[in-house]
Amino acid sequence: MGTKWKTRQSLLMRAKNQDDEAAWEEFVAYYRDFIVMILRKMNLYSVDLDDLTQEVLVRIWKSLPNHIYDQDRAKFRSWLSHVIRNQVLNHIRANQRRDTRHAVATRDESVGGLFTNEEPEIEKIIQQEWEVYVVKLALKNISALFSEGAIKAFTLSVEGKSSAQIAAHLGVKPNSVIKLKNRVKVRLAQEIQHLRNELESV
Repeated sequence: MGTKWKTRQSLLMRAKNQDDEAAWEEFVAYYRDFIVMILRKMNLYSVDLDDLTQEVLVRIWKSLPNHIYDQDRAKFRSWLSHVIRNQVLNHIRANQRRDTRHAVATRDESVGGLFTNEEPEIEKIIQQEWEVYVVKLALKNISALFSEGAIKAFTLSVEGKSSAQIAAHLGVKPNSVIKLKNRVKVRLAQEIQHLRNELESV
């Protein structure tokens, strides 16, 4: 399975081909919810998130073929933050032209702080939220491979519960808890790496 992950083209590489509709649909399935989450974090008011999300996706679709491959995966996230940032600004400016009441949006401190020239806040948000998003997605993907008790043992351990506390909660022995959570941990790490290869390698 590991060999398959290494030899096949990443999703991003396939999505660069605008004729590959299946790859683009898969890209949207992975990234749409993440983009919506980022836009919500930006505290945008008086905008339709569905419309703006679609605009961002269209911009990514048009721009991705020209994105230059780079081994540094952070470069793609920086590029993504640039695309989102610019599309949000374009959306706000378009609203201004259609309705002067939207002019206040560009003066809103919660939005303005995201567009500083030195280090855009949106890039920080994407870097932080992406790590959380990938872990949650990976855990969701592997959940069907384990018993409910194994997943619960792992999530409770992440929350800081001791093996003894988890054992009491699940009605099993502490040694069983250790085995259960370690099995999940190993598989989760593999899935996270798989998702990174798929979603961060261009």
